[in-house]
Amino acid sequence: MTLRTVLLWLGALLTIGGLILSVETCGAGIGLVITGIVLLLAPLIERYRYKRIVDTVPGPDWQPTGERFIEPGKDVAVAVYYHQPSGKRVYVRLGEGSA
Repeated sequence: MTLRTVLLWLGALLTIGGLILSVETCGAGIGLVITGIVLLLAPLIERYRYKRIVDTVPGPDWQPTGERFIEPGKDVAVAVYYHQPSGKRVYVRLGEGSA
C-alpha cells in the first residue's frame, strides 16, 4: 500500500467520521472534517505540482530550455524540455555522471 493510498483512506475516514460527529454533536467534528479534506486534497495536488522525470525526450518537436538540475536524492542530472504548441514541459533524466 502506497503512502498516497494511505493518505486518501485516512482523509476519507476522517471526513466521514467528522461529518457523523458534527451531525451528532452540532458541529464538534468540524476539525476532523477539515483535516480529512486536506488529506484528501494533498495527494491530488501533489500529482500536478511535482512532475515525473522521464528517461527520453517525448518527441522531435520538444526543445531544450537550457535548464538543468540534479535530481533530488540522486546524483543524476535532469534537463527541462519545452513543447511550444502545447506549452507543456517535461523533465528528462540525462543519466549517471552527466551532472
